[in-house]
Amino acid sequence: MQHEDLVRAVIAAVAFGVMLAGHYIGDHWAQTSGQAYGKGLDAAGCVRSTAVRHCAAHVASWTLTTTVFLLVAAWWLKLPLEPGWLAAGVTLNAVTHFIADLRTPLIRLGRLLGRGGYIDQVGVVRPAGHTNSGPGTGLFELDQAWHIGWLAVSALVIAGPPI
Repeated sequence: MQHEDLVRAVIAAVAFGVMLAGHYIGDHWAQTSGQAYGKGLDAAGCVRSTAVRHCAAHVASWTLTTTVFLLVAAWWLKLPLEPGWLAAGVTLNAVTHFIADLRTPLIRLGRLLGRGGYIDQVGVVRPAGHTNSGPGTGLFELDQAWHIGWLAVSALVIAGPPI
Protein backbone atom coordinates (compact mmCIF):
# COMPACT_ATOMS: atom_id res chain seq x y z
CA MET A 1 0.00 0.00 0.00
CA GLN A 2 1.34 3.40 -1.00
CA HIS A 3 1.52 6.27 1.48
CA GLU A 4 -1.16 8.20 -0.46
CA ASP A 5 -3.50 5.20 -0.31
CA LEU A 6 -3.01 4.92 3.44
CA VAL A 7 -3.78 8.63 3.90
CA ARG A 8 -6.97 8.25 1.84
CA ALA A 9 -7.99 5.20 3.91
CA VAL A 10 -7.49 7.14 7.14
CA ILE A 11 -9.46 10.11 5.79
CA ALA A 12 -12.33 7.82 4.72
CA ALA A 13 -12.40 6.00 8.07
CA VAL A 14 -12.27 9.20 10.12
CA ALA A 15 -14.81 10.92 7.88
CA PHE A 16 -17.25 8.05 8.24
CA GLY A 17 -16.85 7.79 12.00
CA VAL A 18 -17.19 11.45 12.83
CA MET A 19 -19.95 12.06 10.28
CA LEU A 20 -21.87 9.14 11.76
CA ALA A 21 -21.63 10.78 15.18
CA GLY A 22 -22.66 14.11 13.63
CA HIS A 23 -25.52 12.35 11.86
CA TYR A 24 -27.04 11.15 15.11
CA ILE A 25 -26.63 14.56 16.76
CA GLY A 26 -28.07 16.32 13.71
CA ASP A 27 -30.96 13.90 13.26
CA HIS A 28 -32.01 13.60 16.89
CA TRP A 29 -30.80 16.74 18.69
CA ALA A 30 -30.47 19.56 16.13
CA GLN A 31 -33.70 18.75 14.30
CA THR A 32 -36.71 20.57 15.72
CA SER A 33 -40.00 18.83 16.43
CA GLY A 34 -41.63 20.96 13.74
CA GLN A 35 -39.09 19.80 11.20
CA ALA A 36 -39.43 16.16 12.26
CA TYR A 37 -43.22 16.20 11.96
CA GLY A 38 -43.51 18.56 9.03
CA LYS A 39 -40.88 17.29 6.57
CA GLY A 40 -42.67 14.22 5.25
CA LEU A 41 -44.65 14.34 2.03
CA ASP A 42 -46.54 11.28 3.29
CA ALA A 43 -48.26 13.10 6.19
CA ALA A 44 -52.04 13.51 6.10
CA GLY A 45 -52.94 16.99 4.87
CA CYS A 46 -49.39 17.64 3.72
CA VAL A 47 -48.72 20.93 1.95
CA ARG A 48 -45.81 20.17 -0.36
CA SER A 49 -44.10 23.55 -0.04
CA THR A 50 -44.29 23.39 3.76
CA ALA A 51 -42.87 19.86 3.86
CA VAL A 52 -40.03 20.83 1.53
CA ARG A 53 -39.26 23.91 3.69
CA HIS A 54 -39.19 21.82 6.89
CA CYS A 55 -37.03 19.18 5.22
CA ALA A 56 -34.63 21.78 3.78
CA ALA A 57 -34.25 23.45 7.20
CA HIS A 58 -33.55 20.08 8.82
CA VAL A 59 -31.03 19.07 6.16
CA ALA A 60 -29.27 22.44 6.48
CA SER A 61 -28.80 22.05 10.26
CA TRP A 62 -27.96 18.36 9.86
CA THR A 63 -25.36 19.10 7.17
CA LEU A 64 -23.85 21.84 9.31
CA THR A 65 -23.61 19.42 12.25
CA THR A 66 -21.97 16.61 10.28
CA THR A 67 -19.62 19.05 8.54
CA VAL A 68 -18.53 20.66 11.82
CA PHE A 69 -17.78 17.21 13.26
CA LEU A 70 -15.75 16.40 10.15
CA LEU A 71 -13.84 19.68 10.05
CA VAL A 72 -12.99 19.58 13.75
CA ALA A 73 -11.68 16.03 13.39
CA ALA A 74 -9.69 16.99 10.29
CA TRP A 75 -8.18 19.96 12.13
CA TRP A 76 -7.48 17.91 15.27
CA LEU A 77 -5.83 15.10 13.31
CA LYS A 78 -4.26 17.41 10.69
CA LEU A 79 -5.93 15.50 7.85
CA PRO A 80 -5.17 16.83 4.36
CA LEU A 81 -8.71 17.25 3.03
CA GLU A 82 -9.05 18.44 -0.55
CA PRO A 83 -11.73 21.18 -0.70
CA GLY A 84 -13.31 19.90 -3.92
CA TRP A 85 -13.71 16.33 -2.66
CA LEU A 86 -14.90 17.60 0.70
CA ALA A 87 -17.59 19.72 -0.99
CA ALA A 88 -18.61 16.81 -3.24
CA GLY A 89 -18.96 14.40 -0.30
CA VAL A 90 -20.87 16.86 1.87
CA THR A 91 -23.19 17.73 -1.04
CA LEU A 92 -23.84 14.06 -1.82
CA ASN A 93 -24.64 13.48 1.83
CA ALA A 94 -27.04 16.46 1.98
CA VAL A 95 -28.89 15.58 -1.24
CA THR A 96 -29.40 11.92 -0.31
CA HIS A 97 -30.52 12.93 3.21
CA PHE A 98 -33.07 15.38 1.76
CA ILE A 99 -34.48 12.76 -0.62
CA ALA A 100 -34.94 10.19 2.15
CA ASP A 101 -36.37 12.63 4.69
CA LEU A 102 -39.21 13.67 2.40
CA ARG A 103 -40.24 10.05 3.11
CA THR A 104 -42.30 9.45 -0.05
CA PRO A 105 -39.22 8.72 -2.23
CA LEU A 106 -37.90 6.32 0.43
CA ILE A 107 -41.30 4.64 0.79
CA ARG A 108 -41.59 4.22 -2.99
CA LEU A 109 -38.06 2.82 -3.25
CA GLY A 110 -38.69 0.48 -0.32
CA ARG A 111 -41.88 -0.84 -1.92
CA LEU A 112 -40.18 -1.18 -5.31
CA LEU A 113 -37.45 -3.28 -3.67
CA GLY A 114 -39.97 -5.52 -1.89
CA ARG A 115 -39.74 -3.90 1.54
CA GLY A 116 -43.41 -2.86 1.71
CA GLY A 117 -44.26 -5.49 4.31
CA TYR A 118 -41.37 -4.30 6.44
CA ILE A 119 -42.59 -0.71 6.19
CA ASP A 120 -46.20 -1.66 6.95
CA GLN A 121 -45.68 -4.27 9.65
CA VAL A 122 -42.64 -3.27 11.70
CA GLY A 123 -43.60 -0.85 14.41
CA VAL A 124 -44.08 -0.27 18.08
CA VAL A 125 -47.48 0.26 19.64
CA ARG A 126 -47.98 3.94 20.44
CA PRO A 127 -50.69 6.33 21.44
CA ALA A 128 -52.39 8.23 18.62
CA GLY A 129 -50.15 10.62 16.68
CA HIS A 130 -47.25 10.32 14.30
CA THR A 131 -46.94 6.55 14.39
CA ASN A 132 -45.80 5.61 10.93
CA SER A 133 -42.29 7.05 10.70
CA GLY A 134 -40.58 7.47 14.07
CA PRO A 135 -38.20 5.26 16.04
CA GLY A 136 -39.31 1.68 16.23
CA THR A 137 -40.89 1.62 12.77
CA GLY A 138 -39.74 -0.12 9.62
CA LEU A 139 -39.64 3.21 7.80
CA PHE A 140 -37.36 4.70 10.46
CA GLU A 141 -35.00 1.72 10.23
CA LEU A 142 -34.87 1.94 6.43
CA ASP A 143 -34.30 5.71 6.75
CA GLN A 144 -31.35 5.23 9.09
CA ALA A 145 -29.87 2.45 6.94
CA TRP A 146 -30.17 4.72 3.88
CA HIS A 147 -28.42 7.59 5.68
CA ILE A 148 -25.60 5.44 7.05
CA GLY A 149 -25.00 3.81 3.66
CA TRP A 150 -24.70 7.22 2.02
CA LEU A 151 -22.46 8.41 4.86
CA ALA A 152 -20.06 5.62 3.87
CA VAL A 153 -20.18 6.58 0.18
CA SER A 154 -19.71 10.26 1.09
CA ALA A 155 -16.69 9.40 3.24
CA LEU A 156 -15.10 7.63 0.29
CA VAL A 157 -15.78 10.65 -1.93
CA ILE A 158 -14.25 12.97 0.69
CA ALA A 159 -11.12 10.80 0.70
CA GLY A 160 -10.66 11.54 -3.00
CA PRO A 161 -10.08 9.31 -6.02
CA PRO A 162 -7.64 6.42 -6.18
CA ILE A 163 -4.21 7.60 -7.19
